[in-house]
Amino acid sequence: MAARLFAFLFSFVLSFFSFSIFSSATSPSSGCYWTTCQSKWLGGCGAGHVSADQSDDCNGLCAESTDPPCLPFHSHFHCCVPETPRVTNKCVQCKSKLDFGKEYICCTDCSDPTIMNKGTKLGYCKTGADFAMQLKPQETFKWVAGPWMECSSPCDGGIRYRDVACYGSMSDTSIKHYPVDDSSCSSHDMPPRQEACNTQRCSESVSTMLLDERKKATGMSGWLVAFIVLLGLTATGGIVFAGYIYYQRTYSSNGFVYIMLEGYS
Repeated sequence: MAARLFAFLFSFVLSFFSFSIFSSATSPSSGCYWTTCQSKWLGGCGAGHVSADQSDDCNGLCAESTDPPCLPFHSHFHCCVPETPRVTNKCVQCKSKLDFGKEYICCTDCSDPTIMNKGTKLGYCKTGADFAMQLKPQETFKWVAGPWMECSSPCDGGIRYRDVACYGSMSDTSIKHYPVDDSSCSSHDMPPRQEACNTQRCSESVSTMLLDERKKATGMSGWLVAFIVLLGLTATGGIVFAGYIYYQRTYSSNGFVYIMLEGYS
């Protein structure tokens, strides 16, 4: 019984001493690390460091040659150093990121970040990756109007409609514009969704249609007259040319008439 008590007191003193030595001498100033075997009750991390986990074998990361198995009631502590986020451009591509309004908080390896203080954004990454921050791409909103639909009436006033929606876009051109709630766009700049159309009276509309038909008919008759005149001139020219040829064949150059009869051969 005394031997067991002595062994317990010895392991207690040894773990306390190793914890003190490790905390003051070997604890890093940034990132995360595993401690040596320490008492589960008295061990821990260095001053200002946070214990993120405990494991007898460092979750499989401890080397057996340098880290022998821990004594009963002892364990390795996974300690992390809280820090303010560093500026990066890698947060947008990570799914496991925290939205802080105008910026994202993430781990550079896209693992889950841990926030200790939302005001100061103090936190750490359990994987040991850099604790980082990225400003969101600048977002703008604008109204997008579709084409007008067909008027509800051909005359006497009708209404036509079109789709109008608010879309958001990023300064990053690789991100396509996307629909958002209409409250994101200015109501003063919103284009109309409907308007009056075909406000002329139906009687005026019929008169206009008849006038257009008459103009079309007049235009067609004009072309027809011009075609007939051109055809007549062509025919007259043909007759004159035929008469001239006949005259040339009938009269000689001396003015005598050569009459060719079939009886004289």
